[in-house]
Amino acid sequence: MKRTTNLWKMTVSALMVLVLTLTGCGKNTDVTSSDTVQWFNNTYAVLTVLNQRDYRVYSGSRPGISDKIIAKALLENTWNVTDRESADEMLLWLLEEGHRVPFAEELAYLAEMGLADVPEDQRAEAVLAAFDLDEQQAKQYAEWFSLYEQYGEDAAAAWDYSRAMWLLSYYYLAGYYTAEESLDQSLTLAETVQTTFDSWDSYMESYFSGYEYWSEESSDERREIYENLRSSSDNPFALDWNTPLEKTW
Repeated sequence: MKRTTNLWKMTVSALMVLVLTLTGCGKNTDVTSSDTVQWFNNTYAVLTVLNQRDYRVYSGSRPGISDKIIAKALLENTWNVTDRESADEMLLWLLEEGHRVPFAEELAYLAEMGLADVPEDQRAEAVLAAFDLDEQQAKQYAEWFSLYEQYGEDAAAAWDYSRAMWLLSYYYLAGYYTAEESLDQSLTLAETVQTTFDSWDSYMESYFSGYEYWSEESSDERREIYENLRSSSDNPFALDWNTPLEKTW
């Protein structure tokens, strides 16, 4: 899922030239904004900012020839999605398994080992003593375990759900799904997300944990983006978590 190559960097550069060349050509009507659509956008707003896109617009940018070219290239190079069939398969994998399944399995093993009986402030030390991990990794597993105690198999679900919501928007941008198909499926998934977590903070904590597990890297950069968005005058997360989700398209 994660691939960075010189060829890909060159491809992106070439595509940016096309963006400048094709801007304004073949523009389509973009998805009309609403509280429900903005709620969708919020589920992957951190990634939208990382991609230097607009978190106020569905899929991060308004559809057009250049956007379609970039979306297709991005989906192919980072997700191996090249058509409707592979788009369906990748989405199904995220919805049915993703990274939350192996994440939960590892933490369930820690529960079987009795980690729940260890005081929270001693769990990192217990993990470090029992497994071949460094101190940072042990601390991370201890933190993830607290999340697992609260959400069980859904502890890292936001990581998978966020990417699924993003993919749905990009499937529309790339032309693999119609706007209605992407939005309809986003609505169904959003209803699941909304009932799984109780706030943007709890959702994002699950997202960060899933990212850390998958990438084996710190989530500090993504956390900073989230906090910056929350403190901005244009804070998208001011939209209530329990906003009624309705079909507005």
